[in-house]
Amino acid sequence: MPKPRRPRIKHSEPQPRDSFNAADALEALHTQIVDIEAFAHAAGEAVTRLPHASNPELRRIFARIYTLVSKVAEDVTTCVRHGDKLIAALSVHLQRRAPVRQPELAGRRDDDE
Repeated sequence: MPKPRRPRIKHSEPQPRDSFNAADALEALHTQIVDIEAFAHAAGEAVTRLPHASNPELRRIFARIYTLVSKVAEDVTTCVRHGDKLIAALSVHLQRRAPVRQPELAGRRDDDE
């Protein structure tokens, strides 16, 4: 007796999932910016602890470095504050989009109507 034939099952190629989540991406970006902010402030503190430069050329270099580090720290702090606002706005937006759940009546069945 011949073996029964098994029909070949054709599988469609898996569709790529849209795994991008805007809330997660924004939160991850915000976390990285907060880390950069911490480094910028630490760098600013380190610059202020450098020994005092004795000649005018070294003082100018010190002033440039301090100005650069201070500006970066300031700009990153502004970015963090903006990120906080964006995350808060996104949270409100997602709460508004979420479906409103109605409390279910205890013991109610569809055929009771």
